[in-house]
Amino acid sequence: MHRVILAGGPALVRDAYRHIIAASPAFARPAQTASLSEAVTTLTATTCDLLIVEAQELDRPTSAAAQVRLHQAAARTRVVVLGKIPPSELPSLTGAGVSGVLGPHLEAGEFLTALDVICRGAMVISPAPAQAPLTPAPHNALTPLTRREREVLALVATRPDNSAIADALGVSPLTVKSHVNRIMHKLAVSRRSQLVVLAYESRLVVPGSPAATGAAPRGNAFAP
Repeated sequence: MHRVILAGGPALVRDAYRHIIAASPAFARPAQTASLSEAVTTLTATTCDLLIVEAQELDRPTSAAAQVRLHQAAARTRVVVLGKIPPSELPSLTGAGVSGVLGPHLEAGEFLTALDVICRGAMVISPAPAQAPLTPAPHNALTPLTRREREVLALVATRPDNSAIADALGVSPLTVKSHVNRIMHKLAVSRRSQLVVLAYESRLVVPGSPAATGAAPRGNAFAP
């Protein structure tokens, strides 16, 4: 069973999410803290598989102090931010080690599925539909990439590291590193976290799809 801590946000909202999570056999009854700072302190003495942070805890835009606390939390467990997050802030969150960003529009079943696959090592970014729509322009954004490079980019967005990507593709981590470097050069980005955001914004990876849940992509899944 996955062990979860809920941090920040209104107490009644935390209680509602706690009941939804506790009702699933995949999760233990979640613990709660009133703030992200308190959660980081709790993580030093508690084993936890997932920390869920309410977006209000991060200040808008995400403050430097919140970035530090997210880094500290991500060093000990996987971290999900829950709430409305502008697309412009996604790189800073993934750069801080956040493994998931979930909008408040998700149904209970989708929410629990997302938490489960994040606990298992995937990354899921699911923004709010109307307030922060994804840019539906995968062909324009990813035109410089070959089919294989798109396949690798999708795995960068959903696997924790190059070794996991190498296992999925049946190649060496050094080969994956070469692919990633070429992708970054072609897309003119300097950080791996930017690739993750681009994979979701371009709809190469869609929350709930096989790639987003950590399944290995099929051979023609990312053909141009």
